[in-house]
Amino acid sequence: MSDTNLPPTETTSTAIEHDTDGATDDPLVSVSGLTKYFGTDTGLLDRVFGTEEPPVRAVDGLSFDIWRGETLGLVGESGCGKSTAGETLLRLQEPTGGEVTFAGQSVYELSGSQLTEFRRSTAIVFQDPFSSLDPRMEIGEIVRQPLDIHELGDPAHRNDRVRELLDRVGLSADQFDRYPHEFSGGQRQRIGIARALALDPEFVVLDEPTSALDVSVQAQVLNLLSDLQDEFDLTFLLISHDLSVIRQVCDRVAVMYLGELIEVGPAAQVFNDPQHPYTRALLESVPRATSTEADREITTISGDVPSPRNPPSGCRFRTRCPAVIPPPDCALEQAAYREIQTVRERIDNRTFTAADPEASPDEVAARFYDRGIKHDLPEPHRGRLERAFTAVAKGEFERASAMLAEHYESLCERESPPLGEADHGAACHLPDE
Repeated sequence: MSDTNLPPTETTSTAIEHDTDGATDDPLVSVSGLTKYFGTDTGLLDRVFGTEEPPVRAVDGLSFDIWRGETLGLVGESGCGKSTAGETLLRLQEPTGGEVTFAGQSVYELSGSQLTEFRRSTAIVFQDPFSSLDPRMEIGEIVRQPLDIHELGDPAHRNDRVRELLDRVGLSADQFDRYPHEFSGGQRQRIGIARALALDPEFVVLDEPTSALDVSVQAQVLNLLSDLQDEFDLTFLLISHDLSVIRQVCDRVAVMYLGELIEVGPAAQVFNDPQHPYTRALLESVPRATSTEADREITTISGDVPSPRNPPSGCRFRTRCPAVIPPPDCALEQAAYREIQTVRERIDNRTFTAADPEASPDEVAARFYDRGIKHDLPEPHRGRLERAFTAVAKGEFERASAMLAEHYESLCERESPPLGEADHGAACHLPDE
């Protein structure tokens, strides 16, 4: 991320205001329960011997709307499913389930001429400007290719359109017959933008359009996209992990984690008053440009992202959350409770050495931690852990799991929090608590 990020406590929003005069009451794009799983096909032997793995749940029940003329930012860590969501939304990948409508029509029911018209009305700018352009084609051919495929106009008209687009994105029409390797990264991304605009689309997915560019070039590309949006009345879905980019250009923000949306709201509200612990942690990790915050404490997100093949029950962020809700009768500080939860996860996942009936509870505990239990837990918590460790030493993992779950199971792992229908909502139990 760039060190030009504004701190989230600023009261002014840098989101671009778009003219929505004449817009209908219905969203241009509506996504409902969209899912995309990978690895669902298994062979006969896998089914016979029961060795098939669960699918990768890359996108798992996304629901959101995008209104005409706005820019919706989709943000989250790498691997959370952002790009897959954008490609599935455009039907570049077929969905596993869910519904997407564009201008009131179901995208996944389109065929023939209706599907062709949908392809003309939508476009995508890919993340990597170095691999998304065919190195064997001249840039004039690359930008003209959509016009050739849809057979719009005669060859002379198509070439004129290409030169017009190249000029509009800040390149020279005289560069028509040059190859991609002759251009810088920023120039290549401009070529990709020109190609996306060739068919005069209404809706464009911008998949990390500035992630491979220098900071100064990023600003130029973002300003270009803003100008083009106003000029051509475009609607954008901007996918990015860079919060500075999201804050600069987006009207609304959708935060994604492990295939699900966990917070959606106006950009100013999400940045100034984040509701979800994950959103707060993302904003906290942004470097500050002011020296007054040089010594500030930064609360980092602990642990690794769980596998999308086997996501946690309930709230998917609970395994890394710094504010998991303990049971009402569990009088422990968050750090100590978090440690017990880690013990439970390791017992549940069997991430433990071979059982040893002769091992003492302390020896078993030492296998979980380099130096044994780090917190001096009071009774009855220490006794419960010792009994669980004794069961683990005997190989009785399920019994140990049940013993600890009885006393330490959280609301966050029992129930999946809904996102809600408010303008600014978060899928988290904390506001209710």
